[in-house]
Amino acid sequence: MKPVIERILTGIPELDAVLRGGLIRQRVHLFEGRPGTGKTTLGLRYLIYGASVGDNCLYLTLSESKAELEATAASHGWSLDGIVIDEIMPVPPDANTAQTILLPTDTELSALVARIAERIADSGADRVVIDSMVEVRLLARDSAHYRRQIIDLRQRLAQVDATVILLDDLTADGREYELQSAVHGVLTLEQIERSFGAARRRLRVVKLRGGDFQSGWHDYAIKKDEILVFPSLIAQEHQSDEEAIDILSKVDSIDRLIGGPLIAGSSTMLLGPSGVGKSTLALQYALSMVESGHHVGYFTFDESEVMLRSRVIEHMHEADAPDEQRRFHLRRINPSRISPGEFIWQVRRIVEDQGARLIIIDCINSYLDVIREEKSLLLQMNELFSYLSNMKVTSIIVGAHSARLDTSKEPDALSIITDNILSLRYYDENNVVRKAICALKKRHGRHEHDVRVLHLTDAGIEIGERVQASLDEPGVASLEF
Repeated sequence: MKPVIERILTGIPELDAVLRGGLIRQRVHLFEGRPGTGKTTLGLRYLIYGASVGDNCLYLTLSESKAELEATAASHGWSLDGIVIDEIMPVPPDANTAQTILLPTDTELSALVARIAERIADSGADRVVIDSMVEVRLLARDSAHYRRQIIDLRQRLAQVDATVILLDDLTADGREYELQSAVHGVLTLEQIERSFGAARRRLRVVKLRGGDFQSGWHDYAIKKDEILVFPSLIAQEHQSDEEAIDILSKVDSIDRLIGGPLIAGSSTMLLGPSGVGKSTLALQYALSMVESGHHVGYFTFDESEVMLRSRVIEHMHEADAPDEQRRFHLRRINPSRISPGEFIWQVRRIVEDQGARLIIIDCINSYLDVIREEKSLLLQMNELFSYLSNMKVTSIIVGAHSARLDTSKEPDALSIITDNILSLRYYDENNVVRKAICALKKRHGRHEHDVRVLHLTDAGIEIGERVQASLDEPGVASLEF
């Protein structure tokens, strides 16, 4: 008969999603990472959740004191009520311990492992955290001795009903895997320092013996009162049964230029130099959607939230403005304080929780600063576009550039995987700076090929006549800012 694998929740919902239901019950798991990655915080959160659901919880500390642990919990606004904290000194305080022919460290390590196992068995705990295994490793004379003692500890723990988490600092001189190979599950935590801004934290499940999990790296953040994990996006896991909604700008000249509405689930790139009107055009589509009763998510990396919101409110119908504002979900993103995983998670929350049917990213250049270290812009953005398409959500991406379209460079490279491209630019006619717009691509249907004059007025956007003069004629020149 096939054994039944039971799961135990960690208390961090998104981490449980990565683990496909949580840790495996009555097994030994390892949380490893350099100092500062948040191992102790995760261990405390695991026990605090356990205490809240009635589990007996034990924290065995071999390094930090009880007072230090309580201070860590207090910094997050957490209470350790219901959690037993037991300090175990690696070296027994009895100086008269009998000597044997074994090396002192052999005796000390065996005694420490025995004390840990006995303390857990006596406590009757359902959840246990042992912090930290580096103190155990220091007593081992070599890696083989250390591994034998870890296996002995695992076998002793198999006799009790506890689900155990071991914490390891990875402070040994050489990277060894004795602990990883001896336990049932391994979670690796990593902290990456940036040249500027907040450090990026990410985790991955190395193994979960006997259980399924989502592989790969997942960003996470430690907030004051919570730990947030942002599972990496797998587009094929998400589908929507919602009715497809094509999007018109409700400016006839724009809709004629692009050849009709933006098809539901399609992606559109707005390219052009700074100040040419890309955000204004994106806001026109956003305003059209909220006026039609649909939700819109607008993520801005550059413009201030107050300024952008005032531009939207200015064009809303006065009678319907409160409702329309509630359907317009504006998020100001600070690229120096956010990780790629957290940004995509915020997009998902607007789509899945608020039911947004249009997502606008303004502008993609600043997002590149967030994701550049990944060296996988096209892969991650393609996954995001695929997810939005599966959810029948239309996307508009604003990209600033100062040269002609070059798909070998960022952000123009994104135009390869987007469905539509609208290009905006400046040109100089008889020493007067004018603006022009044209549709370079529409994957689903026909579009105009004319370059037309673009007017930005107090009343909104107007697409004027075809630019008659050639840019090669005297007195007419293309301007790239």
